[in-house]
This record gives sequence, structure tokens and C-alpha cells, in this order.
Amino acid sequence: MRWTAPLKGTAPKVAVGACSLALALSGAEFALRLSGYDPRAEALNGRVQLVRSSQTPGRGYELVPCASGTGWGTNVHVNQYGFRGPEVFLEAPDRTRIVALGDSVTFGNELAYVETWPATLERELRKAGQSVDVLDLGLGGYDTMQEVVTLEAVGLEFRPAHVILGYCVNDLGVVSMSMETLFDDDDRANPLYASRILQWLHVWSMERSQTRALFERNREETYARAFDAEIEPLDESIAPGLAALRAAVESAPAADDDLATRRIPARWYASERRLGRLQYALGRLAALAAEHRFAVTVLLIPYLEEDRLIERGLGLVRQLAEARGFRVVDAGDLFLADGLINLRIRESDPVHPNARGHALLADALAAALTVGPAD
Repeated sequence: MRWTAPLKGTAPKVAVGACSLALALSGAEFALRLSGYDPRAEALNGRVQLVRSSQTPGRGYELVPCASGTGWGTNVHVNQYGFRGPEVFLEAPDRTRIVALGDSVTFGNELAYVETWPATLERELRKAGQSVDVLDLGLGGYDTMQEVVTLEAVGLEFRPAHVILGYCVNDLGVVSMSMETLFDDDDRANPLYASRILQWLHVWSMERSQTRALFERNREETYARAFDAEIEPLDESIAPGLAALRAAVESAPAADDDLATRRIPARWYASERRLGRLQYALGRLAALAAEHRFAVTVLLIPYLEEDRLIERGLGLVRQLAEARGFRVVDAGDLFLADGLINLRIRESDPVHPNARGHALLADALAAALTVGPAD
């Protein structure tokens, strides 16, 4: 009988370590698959087909007409005119057209279309006997300037009698959707991404890179350079409120990780440059309203966290809107009565209201609007 000496040194430890690592990785791979984690399939069968770069200057990106798929936590159907919602006719002599502008809140991230405030408002107005269509031109990441450009590119075709601008608290910042997708069509043939672990590592790396880029784009100097042509001197009427807010913001603790935790930096509202660009966008909207003879309502979408500095900032937004002759609707009291935390789409998200929150927004608008026949 041949005797074999036992393995000595580090070789057995390396073999055991390698086996342990292989088992751990196999277990992690199995767990990710069991949980349904498959970001590559979700990307390739979802948002990649739903959105594209826009050829309209200043818009950045847009929905793909007639596209359907899963994206932003919901099922999305894009009509032939390139916005979310049912198909509509360009001409509707028996209908009054209301155009809803906004970002991911107005679009309805993580909500069925029927739960969004534009769809809910349409139902409420129709129940009240008004023959209206409410067209939802919102899209995630849009700021007020992009929303006005979208109105020019798409909404004016419908000859609206009324335009509702859904103002979200993050609209003074740069939160635009990245057109650099986590996966693209070339990855369909990449065998590496068949592994859920490698998908997770790729997503983690991409998201870190996009977060760093978002922080850079929101630095005050970067913002000023990017939008220099769209920043105008502020109305003198808001100077006292702005000065008081700036003093309060400067005395508050620094919060450089606000965006990482989905909080909105109050310092945005103490920025003359950001408010100056908002004022420019509102002025452009006012000029369109005068030329095309539609009314404008600004819907202030409440921040789902008690923050006195943000509230004061929204007060400055109200001043700028009212100075241009716009009606302002604020659903803040309705939201406070229900409880801000209760109205979040997710517990960690203080920006996006759930279906109940959207219903409250529609209630506030329905109570304020008087919709007449289109001119």
C-alpha cells in the first residue's frame, strides 16, 4: 500500500479558502436570482425603450412616442404625441385642454397612470360636469425650464386653455435623468452580465459614478456656468426674503450629503442664480400665456418633511409666480392634515407623494380651478 504524506504549508488553507469563497459566491448568486434581481433585463426591456435624447434645444431628453414598458417603478404607455397617458386627438372642439407640466411627481413614478394627479384631476373635473382633457407632459428629472420647453415643443399643439405647472422642491437643482444607462443593447451578448453578482457590481460602480457627477453639476459655480444664458437679475421684491433665508441657511449646519439621502438642500433657495433661472423660466411661460391666451396655475407640491427653510424658499417661489400673474395652489395644509410621512411613496423618499398624496393635489386644484371653454 502506497503512503501519501499529508499536505503541508499554506496549500490546504488556500484550497479551503477558495472552496469557501466559491460556496459564498454561489450562495450569493442563488439568493440574488431567488429575489428576482435582474437589473440588466429590467434596463434592456424597460427604460432603454422609453426615453431618448431630445433634438429640441434645452429639453435634454424625452419619451419615445408609442413606446410601452416598465420604467421608474411602474408600467408606462407613451401615446403617439410623446407623453404618458391614453391616446388623444390633436383637435377636440368639444373639450377644454389642460396641460400639466412637471417632473417625476407629475409623471407619476411608482404609480399607475390613473393614480397620478393629472389623471385624478381630469376625473374630478369631469364629474363636476366639465368637458376637459388633462394632458400629462411631466417627466422625471425635468426642471422648470425643461418643462416650459416641453410645453413649446408639444403642449402648444393642443391649444390649451390652462397650463398647470407642478413645481417640485427639487426643481432648483440639477436632478436630470442620466442618459448613460446601467446596461445597453450591446450587453445582451455579454456573457459576463449573465451573473447577478457581476450585474450588482456593475450597477454599484455606475451609480457611484453618477452620484459623483450629480454632486458636481449641483455645485454653485458649475450651475452658474452651465445656465449663464438663462439667469436674470431677481425682482427686488424678493430681496428681503432672500436675504433673511440666506442668513438662516448660512447659520444652519452644513449638509453636503443632502442629495445622497434624498433630502433637498435648503441652500438652493438662498441662491440668486438658481432663483434667477427660475424667474427666467416663469417669465418665458408668462410670455407664452399672453401670446397663446391660456391661464397658468402653479401647483406647489409639498415637501414631505417638515423643514422651515424649505417652506420659506417655497414662499419665494410663490412670490415670483404671483408677480407674473399666475394663480398659485398650495396643498400644504391638506398634506399636513394627513401627515407628511403617511403620504410618502416610500418611507425614505421625502419628495414623491403616494396615490393619496396625488389625490390631495388633485383636490386642491379642482377646488381652485374654474375651467372655461378654449378660446
